[in-house]
Amino acid sequence: MENAKNIAGHTTKRSDFAALQSKHLMQCWSTQRGYSPIPVESAEGCWIHTTDGRKIFDLRSAHECINLGFRHPKVLKALQEQMEKLVYVTDDFATEPTADLAKTLAEITPGSPDKRIWFAQSGAGAVEAAIKGARFYKYHKMMQRGAGNLAPDMQYPFPYKIISRYRSWHGATTAAASVSGDPRRWFLEPFVMPGVKYAPDAYCYRCPFNKTFPECDIDCVEYIDQMIELEGGGNKVAAVIVEAVVGSNGIIPPPPEYFPRLREICDKWDILLIVDETMTGMGRTGEMFAINHYDTVPDIMIMGKALGVYVPIAATIFSEKVAHVFDDNIFGHGQSFSGHALACAGALASIQVLQEENILDHVRKMGKHLGARLQNLHHSHKSVGDVRGLGLFWTMELLKNRATGESVRPQTQKYAANIVKDIARFMLEEKNIYIPGDKFGIWVVPPLIVEKEEIDFIVDAIDEALNISDAAMET
Repeated sequence: MENAKNIAGHTTKRSDFAALQSKHLMQCWSTQRGYSPIPVESAEGCWIHTTDGRKIFDLRSAHECINLGFRHPKVLKALQEQMEKLVYVTDDFATEPTADLAKTLAEITPGSPDKRIWFAQSGAGAVEAAIKGARFYKYHKMMQRGAGNLAPDMQYPFPYKIISRYRSWHGATTAAASVSGDPRRWFLEPFVMPGVKYAPDAYCYRCPFNKTFPECDIDCVEYIDQMIELEGGGNKVAAVIVEAVVGSNGIIPPPPEYFPRLREICDKWDILLIVDETMTGMGRTGEMFAINHYDTVPDIMIMGKALGVYVPIAATIFSEKVAHVFDDNIFGHGQSFSGHALACAGALASIQVLQEENILDHVRKMGKHLGARLQNLHHSHKSVGDVRGLGLFWTMELLKNRATGESVRPQTQKYAANIVKDIARFMLEEKNIYIPGDKFGIWVVPPLIVEKEEIDFIVDAIDEALNISDAAMET
């Protein structure tokens, strides 16, 4: 391989870049000792090509960001053309892709098209904007009521509480991590943002009320109604934030009645519903947005990850009623590179591809095949406790003990060595399929362009890998 000069003037072989990365890069959510990244030469479609000639299927779609696969020609062309014109200016200036993307998102997201969009570089940044926007909206509404707001029990005129759920992840910045129930929040404690309360999960397989759907009467959402009342109602609570489908904490689609009822509860108490579509947006579940499955309109919606495909961009989408508050009040949030023209061009191209190439139809078709094949594994492997998902967003929850229902990875052992890591290692080393080893089950999240033959290849490999968890069961 050719040599290349680094900035210090020394020469380094191209084959050594993985060693340099392992020495100097801080890997996310990991100890650094033993960090050994696989050197990559290129990527195409669903596959990663390494410098030593391996071809690895990316079964997590590059952190769920690369929904359209690697190097989609239409997206690359749009990025190349935009780079020749303009990459970035501040929002004191207008660019065509930034304006077009804002308009497009306002139109294709649920509800009135008269929305406003704020652009971030990460889902966490977009969550921060959503929380600030929700709190200021409620503050403004309280101030409008003036003296009529000063009820005897009012100690302050500002509803700031946010209700989230325990099995949730909204990002690593302070406010985003604070509204996350995920164990990664524990790294931040005790310096979390005040005012966050956690609700039970819409987790039918492990119902927190030990009931069975539909006889449960969706107690998980009715409990949120009680929580809001006990936390002071709309005078104290600003918003409820939920993932449309729980992602990192188990890929848990809620029952059909969940979101319509949650919308009713939020309206009853005059609080905002924030829906996080960072993982599920851009066609992942067979709809452009997962909330479309539930015919529910959020007040604020969050997008990220696959929105920009190859360039980081996220969006906070404010409904007309929320956005109107900022007509004459400062929106107190911002980031450098907000509305980045290059990223917006990529996002526009990705939306166009989803629409013009009938990707959503393909996701629904492939998702049905994938789900059926995974369900067959459920019946043939004793360690599989549950199989669940929507579209091309699936997981298999594994059991340590079938008699007791004990999971192979409890919430308190997210980073402990366990069978999920062993399976991930087997899939990578023996089958050339990459899945994350830090999830609460087997992660089955392929790019949306995956073909039937590739799905069969993946499921056949999982079938073999499940012998590892079967052999490790206690009973």
